[in-house]
Amino acid sequence: MPAEILRDELNECASRINASIGNVFNQLTVLADEVIHTWKRLGAEGRKPTSKDLACLKPKIDAHLLAERTPMHGTGVVIEPGELADHEMYLEWWRMGASGKVIPMTLNFNRRSESYYNYQSMPWFSRPRETGRNIVVGPYVDLYGADMYILTFSMPIYVDGRFVGIAGADIALHRFERVLLSSLMKMEHEALIVTEEGRVVAANTANFTVGEMAHHAFNRTEVDCRIIELGEAAAHWSLIQRPYQRNMIGAA
Repeated sequence: MPAEILRDELNECASRINASIGNVFNQLTVLADEVIHTWKRLGAEGRKPTSKDLACLKPKIDAHLLAERTPMHGTGVVIEPGELADHEMYLEWWRMGASGKVIPMTLNFNRRSESYYNYQSMPWFSRPRETGRNIVVGPYVDLYGADMYILTFSMPIYVDGRFVGIAGADIALHRFERVLLSSLMKMEHEALIVTEEGRVVAANTANFTVGEMAHHAFNRTEVDCRIIELGEAAAHWSLIQRPYQRNMIGAA
C-alpha cells in the first residue's frame, strides 16, 4: 500500500480519536464555566463561595453521568485549598453507584488520619495547576472499589488569572476503549494507542492487551512504524500504526 494512503489512514484515525478526547473536555468546560460564573457573581457581591454554592453543578453532573453510552464513571470539580469559606479542602464530585444511581464521592480530608487523601499531590490536580493545561492521567486502577481501569481527564479552572481548582472526569477505560476502537478498527493495519510511558489504551489487534506496557511498539524503532501524537498535548498519547495487516497472526 502506498505510503500516502497509509498516512491518510493514520491521519483520519487520529482526527476521529482527537474528536473523542475533545468531547470529554467539552463536557468539562461546562462545569468549569459554571464555577467561573459562580465565583465572579459572588465576588461582585463581596462574599467568598461556600460548598453550598457548588450545588448548581449537580444538574450538569447528572446530565453527563446519565447520558446514553457515556464512558464517564465520575465527574465534578475539585477546589484549590482556601478558596471556600467553609472548607479548606473540598470536591463536588459524583459517581455512578452499583445500583445505577448517581452518588456523592466522599474522601477523608483529615490531615491527622492515616487515610488522609491529599489531592494536591495527585497528577490530575497538580499538573493542571502547575502548567495551566488540560491533562489525561492513567489508565490506573480506580478508587471506587470496582477494580477497573480508569482514565482521569482534568482541566484547570481560572478566575481572573487565579487558579481555583479543576474540572475533571473519571472515564471507565473499558467503555472509552469501545469509542477508540470504533476508529482503530477502520484501519487496515495494526494500530494501537499508548500513553506517555508506553501503556496500551486501546489496540485493534490481539497482540496487545489494554493496560500492558507495549515496549516493543513504543520504542519507536520498529521499521516503517508511523506515529501521530494525540490529544493536542493534553493526553500525551501516541497513535502507532504498525507495518502489518490486521489479520496477520503473531506479528508482535
